[in-house]
Amino acid sequence: MARHGLPQPPLAHRLKLRLKRALGLRVILCDTCQWDWRSACHNPQRPNATWCPEYSRRGR
Repeated sequence: MARHGLPQPPLAHRLKLRLKRALGLRVILCDTCQWDWRSACHNPQRPNATWCPEYSRRGR
């Protein structure tokens, strides 16, 4: 468990995130998440989350 009782992203995700940042790719999830509105998302990292256990891509 990470700080504040939130689950920590898996190692593979953290490595992918580093690679995407190094390549200059977009890593923020909130812009494409179906839960991206104030009353639906309670993630403390919102609107700049790079990992979220409840993430679901919008339009799917």
